[in-house]
Amino acid sequence: MSPRKKERESSDKAPNLREMILDKILTDEMAGKREFSVMTRLNRQFIEIIDALVKLKIFKSRSEAVSALMMKTILSELELFEELKEQAEKLDALQSTVETLALKALRE
Repeated sequence: MSPRKKERESSDKAPNLREMILDKILTDEMAGKREFSVMTRLNRQFIEIIDALVKLKIFKSRSEAVSALMMKTILSELELFEELKEQAEKLDALQSTVETLALKALRE
């Protein structure tokens, strides 16, 4: 059970809009600490929507909103994204092999 759900169950009040939306968007997998910072540029339309979500106190910050929405997107197609990650790892290994062979050829 997520920490948000446990906290809500221990109180007598009904969930607020923020809690209802976060429970819908976030899973227990996403409730953990966000460890890495990523800079991005978004167009005005997306920023206005994100700012509205923050203003409505659905998210505490732009960062939290972008993080939650991005994680939800990836988790909705997790199998596809895991396959893409595996292919990228194979590409890294292949590039390393090619570099090693090229260096070997240059030395000979």
